[in-house]
Formats: sequence, C-alpha cells, structure tokens
Amino acid sequence: MNPEDLNREHIRQRLLMQALRSGQPGALTGWTRAPARADLARGLAVYAANAAVNAERALAARYPTVRAMLGDETFAPMARAFWRQSPPRQGDLARWGDGLPAFLAAAEQLAELPYLADVARLDAAVAAAEGAADVVPDLATLMRLGDTDAQRLVLRPCAGLALVDSLHPIATLWRAHHDPQQTAQPDPYAEARAALALQRAETALVWRQDWAVRVAPVAGPAAEFMRRALEQSQPLAAALGVPGFDVETWLAPAVADGLLARVDVHPGDLPC
Repeated sequence: MNPEDLNREHIRQRLLMQALRSGQPGALTGWTRAPARADLARGLAVYAANAAVNAERALAARYPTVRAMLGDETFAPMARAFWRQSPPRQGDLARWGDGLPAFLAAAEQLAELPYLADVARLDAAVAAAEGAADVVPDLATLMRLGDTDAQRLVLRPCAGLALVDSLHPIATLWRAHHDPQQTAQPDPYAEARAALALQRAETALVWRQDWAVRVAPVAGPAAEFMRRALEQSQPLAAALGVPGFDVETWLAPAVADGLLARVDVHPGDLPC
C-alpha cells in the first residue's frame, strides 16, 4: 500500500470510529457509494452491535476474574461502556483493554467494590504471563551464587513474572476463582471474605511455571527483594539490602517453584 492509500485508510478508520461512538454516519457518507447510503445508518448500527459483542468477549477473556465478580448482567454493559469510551485501535482484540483498571477505578457505580480495579490489574498481569515469550532455564548458573561476588550477579526471572501491589487481598480473591485447591473447597470464597473483612493488603506474585500461570500472595521483604532483583534487574548485592529478608530461606522454594531462570555474571562490578 502506497503512502497516499495508507493515509486514506487511516482517515477512513478514524471516521468509522467517530461514527461508531456517535451512532451517526456523519462524514462516512462521503466515503460511501450512493446506492449504499440509504442503509448506512442501519449497517453502522449492526456493525457497532457486533463490535461491542466481540469487545465484550475479548475483555471477558483478558479479565475473567472481573467478569466473575461482576456477573454477566453487570459485566456486559460495563464492557460496552468501556468500548464506547476506549474503542480498539487495532485489529487484534486480544491486545485491547489496557485502560480497564483505570476505567473501573473511576466508575462511581462500582465504588462499593474498591478492590475491583486492582483485581483487573492482576488479571492483566496473568494474561501477560500467559502470552510471555518462553525463557529457557539454565539452573546450572545458580552455582555462581556460591563462588562469585554478589555485585557481579543478576538474577533472571522465569517468563511472565510480575508483582502487583494492592491495598486489598487481590491474590486471595484471584485464587478463590481460579486455584483448583480453593475452588474445590465447600466454600471457595470463605478466605477471601475474611481477608476483605480484615482489609488485608497484598502483593500478588504472578509467574509461569512450565505452561501454567500461578498467583500467590508474597510478604513485604520478599516482595521488595523480588521487585529489585527480578523485576528491576538490580545487582544481587543491592537487592540483598532489603531489611528483614533472608535469601537462604527464599532461594530453595523459589527454584522449586520455577521463579528463577538463570543467574547472569558480569565481568565487572555493576552500579548499585
């Protein structure tokens, strides 16, 4: 496609999105052949309805916990309202919806669910972990932890690792809906209700072990260490400066759970 045709297509797409937001054909009539103009408004309505349904499905796939907590009767109109405010700007709907957590946080009608926006952030982190590129583990490099200056070492995480901070028990809420050990309980939501009643804050750790994405709450010192060492790629010496953190207690379970992919050794000291 030459630059002129590409520019015309961008204009057409922009006009289409404006028409979908307003529900009025507007300037699209100038881009439509005369025989089709009479049916333009009806066709636009059908297109908008189909697009909204597809957007709702895409959001439900990316934010399954939000959908479960809201229920279909509430999730569907919420998804359509979000679509009207922030419609997709590319063809791949699976990559659409980044703004949903902020949309939920600003929604006055959802004020009684103050944790919902953070649950959405956790859902997004889980979706990102599911789609993250594979990281080939090289656990033999862990031997460097015993014979190399920690200032020269950088820990590399498994695919999709992320930390999601919240003033609410988001990891417990997520596990109540998705963790087989929780969902098999007679009352899967008992722990989540208790955590909400206690107004318990949690940092949720997200990672992919083999092909399965896992979520778990992680305590303050361990969360800060992993944020420094695994998310920010700080030298191990700097990450070990977290007060109250015991790396020897943390290391073996972290390896067993698949949090670490490898340890990199740099030829010279890294800046702290």
